[in-house]
Amino acid sequence: MTDDAVSEVVGVMIMLVVTILLVSIVGASASGLIGDNKTPVSAELVFAGCNDDKTKLIFENVAGDAFPLKRMKLVLGVRDDVQNRSVLTEPDITSDRETTAMMVGDRISISLPEDFSVAEGEYLTYQFYDIDAGVLVSSGEIPGNLLR
Repeated sequence: MTDDAVSEVVGVMIMLVVTILLVSIVGASASGLIGDNKTPVSAELVFAGCNDDKTKLIFENVAGDAFPLKRMKLVLGVRDDVQNRSVLTEPDITSDRETTAMMVGDRISISLPEDFSVAEGEYLTYQFYDIDAGVLVSSGEIPGNLLR
């Protein structure tokens, strides 16, 4: 009597385990379980007014998730003037809280760039983008007469 059958069973079991591991790894990476999968920020940021000297815009998070400000990019523009655009990131955006995370009810203030102007009768457009996910989070327009 020989023990040849035992080594064949062990060999088949090892091949089966390796195959199952490979299929699991490929399936997990294809479904997004493995890797850098950032969930887009879901928030509604609306214009809440200006400071007294009209040099800063104030926005409020009225609905959605809490998120870190470093994930936000703000694009300001004038509706009818595509050349008049400005892109602002975290250093230009300050929160009214000590932390850099923005929760529902929190406000942020944005200093308008000095070379950026909106005439009466024009509209300032704003778009908040999630830098990590590359999606638009919130947008709107502000009448120029509110900025004077």
